Amino acid sequence: MQKKKEQEEITPIEKKSVLTTFVLLFPAMLITTIATINSSILLAGLAIALFCYQAILLKSFVDDHYALE
Repeated sequence: MQKKKEQEEITPIEKKSVLTTFVLLFPAMLITTIATINSSILLAGLAIALFCYQAILLKSFVDDHYALE
């Protein structure tokens, strides 16, 4: 039998950073979803690209703010 690998505990700072990221990105995800429902391929692609760009910038900001590196 293999022993289960011990899971690393999630620190309170990591929990805060995930919650912050979720709270700030969830509305953008909803807006992106609504924008892509009845639009052309070009506008849908632009909305998705902008969401990805925002997610990358926000992740970088949150990591810097909570010093998670």
